[in-house]
Amino acid sequence: MPKEVPIFEQVRLWVRKIPRGRVVTYGQLSELIEGRLSPVGIGWALHGAPEGSVPWHRVVNARGGLSTENDVPGLQRAMLEAEGVRFGSGGRIDLDRYRWRPRARKRARVLKP
Repeated sequence: MPKEVPIFEQVRLWVRKIPRGRVVTYGQLSELIEGRLSPVGIGWALHGAPEGSVPWHRVVNARGGLSTENDVPGLQRAMLEAEGVRFGSGGRIDLDRYRWRPRARKRARVLKP
């Protein structure tokens, strides 16, 4: 039986797949891992990642805002703008335009005899 990937690593694997110039929300990541972590837990998974190991800056809040401004003012915005992401006058990202919508793999159903 294959060993299960730890939940924080599952989050980090998804985040590594986000293309340049695209973003996902914390809630979206929670859904991709079947709700096994809340959006806050997703933040902890990213916060605990080794520096430079995941493109954490591509994860935004549900309103297209940046949740890291208190910790690293301006950094996340600068990194996203360098990838071509534009912010509206309210400082938010247009999620309809920049959200990445991955296709989650469907789990194989186990059929019982």
